[in-house]
Amino acid sequence: MSEGAGEAKINILIKAITAQKLDDKANHYTPVVFNFGVNMEESERKTDLAKIAFQMTMNTEPGIARFAIEGTAVITGEPGQIEKMLSADRETQVPEIFTRIYQQAYSVVFMLAGTIDVPYPSPALLKKPHVQAPLPGQV
Repeated sequence: MSEGAGEAKINILIKAITAQKLDDKANHYTPVVFNFGVNMEESERKTDLAKIAFQMTMNTEPGIARFAIEGTAVITGEPGQIEKMLSADRETQVPEIFTRIYQQAYSVVFMLAGTIDVPYPSPALLKKPHVQAPLPGQV
């Protein structure tokens, strides 16, 4: 048995990214607060596979930068492994699949923020996450 055989496999594909600098006077030292929004929707389900379409937005207050990322995450594995990835964590109420998607998207947003010279988002944005609604099909 190979190492990690007990975990679902996740393939995250980012399909579209936009980064906008809305204030030419701003730079990466400008103090801002990031607002984060996400929409995740189960687009396909089989016994050993779940496909999740996602859209993320990150905007700053004051409004100097906006980021948007769209893509899909495909989870493959045993049904119990897939359910574990889609179920909300007891403490944060955030599904593990969202955390995995965010980790990949964050690195892209961080790089783009440097490229367009706007403030970098904090990796701590997920320290106090909350999800308002569960994934479709989840209780």
